[in-house]
Parts: sequence; structure tokens; C-alpha cells
Amino acid sequence: MARVSPRRHSWSGAFVQFLKAHPILCLAILTPGIPEYLSTSSPWIALFANPIGFFLSLAINVGQYTAGALLIREAMLRWGKGWGSVFLLGAAYAITEEGLGDNTLFNTTHNTDGALGIYGHFVGVSWVWANGVVLFHVIYSIGLPILLLGLALPETRGRSLLGSRGILACLGSLTLATLVETLLVWSTDHFWMGTALLLGSFAAIAVLVLLAYRVPADWWRPRDERSTLSSRQCLGLGLLLFPSTFILEYGFTATAVPAGAIILACLALTGIFLEILRRGIGRRENEYLLVNLAFGFLIWQAAFGLLLTILLPYTIPLILITIYFCLQLRRAYSPRSTSPGLAPTISAG
Repeated sequence: MARVSPRRHSWSGAFVQFLKAHPILCLAILTPGIPEYLSTSSPWIALFANPIGFFLSLAINVGQYTAGALLIREAMLRWGKGWGSVFLLGAAYAITEEGLGDNTLFNTTHNTDGALGIYGHFVGVSWVWANGVVLFHVIYSIGLPILLLGLALPETRGRSLLGSRGILACLGSLTLATLVETLLVWSTDHFWMGTALLLGSFAAIAVLVLLAYRVPADWWRPRDERSTLSSRQCLGLGLLLFPSTFILEYGFTATAVPAGAIILACLALTGIFLEILRRGIGRRENEYLLVNLAFGFLIWQAAFGLLLTILLPYTIPLILITIYFCLQLRRAYSPRSTSPGLAPTISAG
């Protein structure tokens, strides 16, 4: 949303200093930590129940999520683009993982989809599920980790983390992890999307990448110099978007409401959210608002994961870490802070 000059945090320790020296590791913790382990899509407790499976899953997750986020962040910097391009590339990543890898966009028997594997399934694609899961990856898998990396380690803003070899390594990692995931789906579900959907997925990814490269750098640029939203409003926006779309997606599967109407409603809701944010987040001195926005998203993710594991709430340690992390960011960027060097200077990004 905006670029900020580096500044000193009030919370620092050996681990934080280590992450400052190894920012890619920081991104590797955020991805897949936020979209997979906080949500329980990949349960960390499997480390004890099935350590081999846990480390295989971890390797695939890092191979996809971390490599994807690194590549998108690098494209944003090297192409001189803004968050509009990140959104488009995040959608391309979502198709790569959920279409080419997990096949959840197409496989009606995949347990992850639930009722949405059938509701809204047309010409081989589960469109209602696709709408929600693409938005999920744009926000949780790509947008939040890149945003939080810049907030937690402001020294990395505007700085490339990959050279040419690093880019090739990430491309290879994403390709290999996606291929392994495809083979795992075949071995368990015996599902193959078919040539038409395979080529369609590649075409959609290519179009999204091309659009991300061609759109103006100021596409989805915050409208005003100064923010007009309050911190509570930003927290509420982050907290309410996904519960609202979740209710829309799953609340009408047993009714006569057409899937197309649900998709349009979800797209309209997302568009309203993005426009409110674009009009109110501001281009300068908006970091505290961004922290609260991210906090809202993470609260929902943590609550959702806790509900799924209510009988054995093994996500509580991750939730406590998440809350601590966000509270420290709030403290560091609080406009009421009197610590030296905490007044940011932001240039439009």
C-alpha cells in the first residue's frame, strides 16, 4: 500500500535480530504459517503423530507458499508495480496451487470443498469455491505475508531478496512442489482434471501474469494522501470480510438460490471492501492502520482454526504467538508512541 523508510522497533531480541539478517526465513514463517498452520489446513500436531508426513507436507508448503510469495514480491519490485499487480499475481498463484496442485477447483470429491464441491460446479469448475479460495490465497497466502514482512522488518522494504539464481530456484521449487501435490492427489483420489482444464488453467495463469505486468503502477493506489479510516474500522474490515463471504458461500448450498448470484454477491462484497480501503487507508503514515487491518484478518483465521479444533485446541500456541506478534507491531507503530525514530516517512508505492 505504501513504502516506508526503515525505523527502529521497540521490540528486539536475538530472534528478531536473526530474522533481520535472514528475511527470507521470516517470510518462510509467515508462509505457510498463516494460511496453513494457523488455519489447521496443515496441523502442526502431526509432527508428533506422523513426523514423516509432517515434514513432507512442510516441504511442499514451503516449496509452494514461500516460493510463490518471494516471486510475487520480486515481480512487484522489479516491474515497479503496486498492490494491484500483487492481487493479480496472487490470483495466479491460487490457480497454481488449488487448480494444478490440489485440484480442488475441479475435484468434486475433495474433502476441503465440502458442499461447494458440487454447488456451483459447472463445466468442470467449482465456481463458488474457486471464488472464495482465490480470494483467500490473494489475502492470506500472498498479501498478508508480504505486508507483514515489510512491517516487521522495514529494512527490507524496496529491497530485492532474490538474485537471478534465487528466482530460478523459486520457480523450480514452486513447479516441483505443485507436481508432487498433483501426484499425491492422483494417488489418493485418482482424479485427473483432463487436458481442457489443464490448458485452461495455464491460460488463466498466463493472462493474470500478463495483466499484472501491464497494468499501471498506480492501479489500486490509495486515493488520498492522508488516511480517513480509524484503527478500529481497519480492524473491523479485516475481521469481517471472510466471515461475510463464508456465510454467503456456504449458507445457500441447500437452497434454490443460483450459484451465480452467490458469486456476484461475493465479488460485490469484495469490491466494496477494496474500494473502502482504497479511499480510506491513505498513502502516508498509514502503518498503524495496516497493522490493525492485518490483525483483523489474523483474528478471523485464528478463530476459524480454533473452532475446527475445539475438542483438541492444539492451535492455541500458534494463536498466542500470532496475538503477541500483532500486539508488538501495534506497539511499535502506535501513533501515541514517543520512542525516538518512530515517525515514518512514506512515499507513494
